[in-house]
Amino acid sequence: MAVDGIINEYIQSLIRSDRLGAQVVYYRVMPESPATWSDLHIPLPNEIDNILKANSIHGLYRHQAEAVGQVRSGRHVVVATPTASGKTLIYNLPLFEKVLADPGTRALYLFPLKALAQDQLRAFEALASFCKTVMPTARIYDGDTSAWHRKRIRASPPHVLMTNPEMLHLAILPHHPQWADFLSALKLVVVDEVHTYRGVLGSHMAQVFRRFQRVCRYYGASPTFIFSSATIGNPHQLAARLTGLTTIHTVSDSGAPQGKRHVVFIDPYEGAAQTAILLLKAALHRGLRTIVYTQSRKLTELIAIWAQNRSGPFAERISAYRAGFLPEERRTIEAQLSSGKLLAVISTSALELGIDIGDLDLCILAGYPGTVISTWQRGGRVGRSGQESALIMIAGEDA
Repeated sequence: MAVDGIINEYIQSLIRSDRLGAQVVYYRVMPESPATWSDLHIPLPNEIDNILKANSIHGLYRHQAEAVGQVRSGRHVVVATPTASGKTLIYNLPLFEKVLADPGTRALYLFPLKALAQDQLRAFEALASFCKTVMPTARIYDGDTSAWHRKRIRASPPHVLMTNPEMLHLAILPHHPQWADFLSALKLVVVDEVHTYRGVLGSHMAQVFRRFQRVCRYYGASPTFIFSSATIGNPHQLAARLTGLTTIHTVSDSGAPQGKRHVVFIDPYEGAAQTAILLLKAALHRGLRTIVYTQSRKLTELIAIWAQNRSGPFAERISAYRAGFLPEERRTIEAQLSSGKLLAVISTSALELGIDIGDLDLCILAGYPGTVISTWQRGGRVGRSGQESALIMIAGEDA
C-alpha cells in the first residue's frame, strides 16, 4: 500500500478505535494544492541554469521567482512561506550570480541554530560543486569552530560566512577591524528563521542589527537583507522593527505544492506522553516515518525509552534528539533520519526549524507548543515531498 493509503488508513483506524476514538475532538483534512511556477524577467546566467538542471530543478516556484527578482534588483525581501517551500534557493541563487560576476563578493548568513548552519553548509556545497568557473565558498564560524580555523577565516574570508546572532554580537562586531575586508565587500545578509527573533530576544537582536548596519556603513557597505520565515501574519512588520529597514518587499504567497494533510486534535484520558506512545507504536507497525515533539528534555528521553521498550523489533529504529547531545551525536541522528535508517525520532524544539531530516509522514505533538507559529512549523516537517501526511496534536495538562 502506498504511503498515502497508509496515512488515511491510520487516521481512520484512530477515529474508529475503541481506545482512542472517543478522545478525538477535532478532525479536518486540508486538501492538496498543486505547484505554481513562474519565470524570471531576466534569465539567470547559463552556468547557474545548468547548476539547477544538474540538481533536477527545472523551474522556480512563483514565490521563488518573485523573491529572487527583488533581490537581484537590490531590494530587501522577507519571505514567509511554509517549510520545504524552497527558501534556500532564494538567497543562494543571487549569491552565486554575484560571485560569478565579482569573485570579491561576500555574504553573511545568520542561522539561529548550529545544526541549521551545518545543514545549510551541506546544501550550499552540494550546489557549488557544479560551478565550472568560480567555486563559491562557505565556512561556518560559531562556538564549535577552533581558534586556528577562526584565525584562518578572518585572514581569508569565504564568499559566505555562516554564523549565528551570538557570534555576530560577541565575536564579529566588537572586533570589526579584523573583519574589514569581509565587511567592506558585503553584498547580501541572510536572516534565516527570522520569526524566532521575537519578544525579549527580538528586542536584543534589534539593537544588534542596528549596530551591525552602522559598522557596515563605516566600511562603505550597504548589503541587501533577505529574511526567511515560517508562515506568519506580520512578516514585514517583524523584519522592519527588527532592523529599522522600511523598504522591505514581502513574499508570502507560496507556489510550492502541498500534499493532502490530516489534522487531528486529541483530548487524552491517560496523559499526552502515554497517548503519544500508543500513536507512535501504531505508526511504527505501519512503517510511517514519524516525529514526536515534546515540551521538555526529560519527557523526550522518557518517551524514547518507553517507546523503545514497548516497540519490539522497532526499538533500534527510534531515537531521542535534544540540545545537550554532543554535536557529533546530533549530526548522526539527523543523517540516519534523513536516510531512512531511523523510523522515528522524539525531539524537543531542537528539530523545529528547517534542518533537512528527509521525508516524514506523521507529526505527533505531545502538548501544545505554545504558539500557532511553532505548531505549523513543527507540522511542516511532514509531507515535504508532497505526499499525504498527518499532524496529531495531543492536549497537555496546561491551558
